Order: sequence, then C-alpha cells, then structure tokens
Amino acid sequence: MNKNIEVFKLDNSSNAKLTSAEIAALWTQYINETASMCIHKHMMEHLKDNDIRSAFEYAMSLSTKHIEKIKEFFRSEGYPIPIGFKDNDYTPNAPRLFSDILCLKYLNIMSLHGCHGYSGAITTCTRLDVRNYFTECNASAVELCNRTKDIMLEKGVYHRPPVVNPPDSSEYVDDNNYLTGWFGEKRALSCVELTNIYFNSKKSTFAKAFVVAAHQVAKSDKVKNFLLKAIKMAEENIKMFNEVLLSENVPSPPIYDAEITDSTVSPFSEKLLMFQIGFLTSTAMIYYGTGLAFASRRDLSSKYMMAIMADLKISNDWIHIMIKNRWLEQPPLVEDR
Repeated sequence: MNKNIEVFKLDNSSNAKLTSAEIAALWTQYINETASMCIHKHMMEHLKDNDIRSAFEYAMSLSTKHIEKIKEFFRSEGYPIPIGFKDNDYTPNAPRLFSDILCLKYLNIMSLHGCHGYSGAITTCTRLDVRNYFTECNASAVELCNRTKDIMLEKGVYHRPPVVNPPDSSEYVDDNNYLTGWFGEKRALSCVELTNIYFNSKKSTFAKAFVVAAHQVAKSDKVKNFLLKAIKMAEENIKMFNEVLLSENVPSPPIYDAEITDSTVSPFSEKLLMFQIGFLTSTAMIYYGTGLAFASRRDLSSKYMMAIMADLKISNDWIHIMIKNRWLEQPPLVEDR
C-alpha cells in the first residue's frame, strides 16, 4: 500500500457532505463491527490456541480503531452515532459455546465478508478521506484473511477447493449442449461453476453450525421456532449443492456442528444472535446470486434460484421478529418531501 496516503486523515476541505453511499457504508460497518466485538469477546475468553488468539487480538484492535473512526466521521457531519451492539449484548464468563477451530472458522469467514464489503465501499464512496479509510480497512481485512487461512493450513483444518486437471488445449464453446442440465447428459462443471458451488457450500456449513448453536442457547419460543426453520433451510441448501458435487465425484466441505459444545447458557443477547443470523442469510443470497450469474448449466440456475427463494422466506420471518422485538435498527432515511 502507498505509504504516502494518510488513510485516517479527514479531508473535507471542499466542504463536501458525506454522500448516501458513504453514510450507508459507514453505518453498516459500525453495526457489524460492534456485533463482531461482542462475539469475539466470548470466543477469546475460552481460546486455548495462542496462534488463534493472536489473530483474534489483531481483529479486536482493528474493530476498536474502526469504531472510533466511524464515530469521528459521523460527528463531523452532525449524524447521530448508531446504537449498534453494546456490553449488555454479551454475557461475560458464560460457558464455552464454540471450539477453537469453529472460532477460527468464524474469523476467517468474517474476514472474507470484510474483503468484499470494503472493496465495494471503495467503489461507491466519493470523498478522498472516506475512500482512503476503506482502502486501509480493505488492506487489514486481506491481512486478517491471510492470517486465518495460514493458521488453518498449518493446523490441517483448511479444506482446499477441488483440483481441476489441465485440458489438452483452449477452445470455444461450439454446442448448445453446454447449457443443458435439466434433460439429457449434463456436461461437467466448469471451474467457475465448481468454485462458486464449493465456496457457497463452505459458507453454508459454517452458517448452519452457528444457527444450531444459537438454537441451543436461545430462550424465546418464537426465536427457537424460527431457528429450527433456519436450520432446516440450511440443511436443504447444503444437501442440494452437495448432491451436485457428489455427482461430479468432488468432495463436499465438512460439517462443523460437532465443534459446538453442549452449553445451553447463551453468551449473547437474542438480539445479537438474530442479527448475526440475518447477516449470514443476507450475505448467502448475495453469494448465491453471484453463483447464479456465472452458472451456464440450467440445472444449476434453478438450484440457485431455489436457494435464494428459501433464504428470502427465512429473511421475511426474520425481519418480522426483529421489528416486533425492536431489535432492528433503522438506517438514516432519505428526506420525505
């Protein structure tokens, strides 16, 4: 990264106000950072592996700096600081809920979301100081992604995507059978299609484990019933895409449910649990959408659409529970003229 860029220096000399895109990116990051800090605190109470602890300490230091910088941006514009998540959303000294490996997996998945989210913010933001800030955030997210992946590789718990042997030559598609999938003989998956399916399956297995843990410690009957639906939906999506991998003689990513302890004492508020599940569901739809956009086989397109529709149904139930319990924070709205 260019060391001449002062990434945390506010540059508002043009008196340009923060745009809606900049407010949206900063507001969303603030909510996500405060939520992740609560989850990190519980995980760090019980971590035994020093390498994993070091990665979490780095992540916590980043979140602390980010939250303070976002507050500075908002105060400079006269915007209220978002509510986000606070100490009362986390219960200290609660029994351990996740193994070290599942904690590491969580941090790696969140760093992936950071890489995608920050790079998107850079493209939509205008002011130099905001772009510089998200450029620094993106660099640190890449660093965290690499750190967590290296630790997983060293400990033998990172599952590499399948290997594709090189073809004899490069060639163009010359047959409409390239698009088939519902009827007749299916062509083999392309490396692009395989990458999206495998990546989505890895994220889905982690998300399911988190939902199972949340159901295990949730107290409200309505929340528990919702979580049961979410678990069933995740199982169906995982099964649907794993069957595609199996038909191609490609291994599926492992399930992480066994990395949850038997504790029924929640270290988190139900507001935080529900928020995290909503976040995982919404991001799943984004990645399913990416898979859909790059799927040329028609049977894959239909599977992605089914997965998105299932997530939409769960999201609809989620938002009703969040609103009813006053757990859903409202982002800044456009003026009603």
